[in-house]
Amino acid sequence: MAKLSRDLSGGTLHPRETLMVSGQLGASNSLIEMPADGCASVILDLRGTYNAQFVVEASVDGSNWQFVPLRQLNNANIAHQPSVGNGGQGSWTGSIAGFRFVRARCSFYTSGAATAVLTANSAQLDSSLIGVVTPLIATTLGSVGAAATLTLPAPGSALRQYLTSLSINRFAAATLTPAAAPISIATTNLPGALAYSFGAEALAQGALDRMREEFGHPLAASAQNTAVTIVAPATPNVIWRMTAGYYVAP
Repeated sequence: MAKLSRDLSGGTLHPRETLMVSGQLGASNSLIEMPADGCASVILDLRGTYNAQFVVEASVDGSNWQFVPLRQLNNANIAHQPSVGNGGQGSWTGSIAGFRFVRARCSFYTSGAATAVLTANSAQLDSSLIGVVTPLIATTLGSVGAAATLTLPAPGSALRQYLTSLSINRFAAATLTPAAAPISIATTNLPGALAYSFGAEALAQGALDRMREEFGHPLAASAQNTAVTIVAPATPNVIWRMTAGYYVAP
């Protein structure tokens, strides 16, 4: 029996039930679909033996569909790529507020079949940890005198990286002599072509020059589904270490 609630504006009654559809997804582009009017969040549960990937998509008109970013339940990573599964068992959740239809579709298929259950209701997705925790760390260590590039891989359709911290270390593998120009650290896919400058002062062999930045408001990548890079130039007698903390979200 449908559960109803009354709003404060005009006394309109709204459905409060959890909507559900299930089926076997065992071929490319096989799908399960249902209306989602009044729903705010969706959960996809996958079970079975298969080698395949699945996406959840939503639509406002039933004809044009877009990816719904998901995160796996009981996983500290805030968001996953829209493709999920690939033999995995579990549940993934995402936000569909404002959409009228939702579906789960097999986007890549090799073998087997997944038992898929899709549910949706009016409960808001808990996003309280987004921007509060740092679930992902990427680091790179260069060699003496060589350039170094730290790459945050492209996160997938409809998603981007959000930097929470960045540290750059310059280690003197041998005595560094002073230079007249600063050392420039370049980036790609960050706002304003973000760049940093390191001093070019003398350093004794074994010395470490550190720079660390904590982003109180996480720094969003400029483009979705695009790698972020931080690039340190080849510098005589220098070993670069760069480390970034980040999460993935729409």
